[in-house]
Amino acid sequence: MFDECLYFNATKFTRIINSFWEEAYRPIGLSPSHAYLLQFILDQPGNTPKNLAEKMDLKLSTVTRFVDALSAKGLVKRRKENKDKRECSIYPTKEGKKLKADLNRTSNMLHKKIRKILGDNGVSDALSLFKEFSSRIKIEKEGENNA
Repeated sequence: MFDECLYFNATKFTRIINSFWEEAYRPIGLSPSHAYLLQFILDQPGNTPKNLAEKMDLKLSTVTRFVDALSAKGLVKRRKENKDKRECSIYPTKEGKKLKADLNRTSNMLHKKIRKILGDNGVSDALSLFKEFSSRIKIEKEGENNA
């Protein structure tokens, strides 16, 4: 019954891949989502939460929660910029910067491990399909909302 269900198989894959990523980032003390946001902030400091949400294709409220969690751990800080007093920019702290090498090493290890399991072509094909399907479904959903 579920063999042909896209939703069931996509969530099954997500649970399995999440377990790999969660286990890998556990020693750093971050969830994969927090780790990726921190990596983005380390690579491109000074983005606003709104910019981060757009670039990472996340809801602003999700980014705000993630930034709150990273801030509570002392890994990022908000800074009011002169441009717009309502907006803040997000920067890594000294403690956050200390994690850069561990985050990069963990990310590289995970990508090598998944490529070993699925093969380079398997990973490339999956990424292409995920991106294409996400885009097509998003466009369809937006069209329904505008109708």
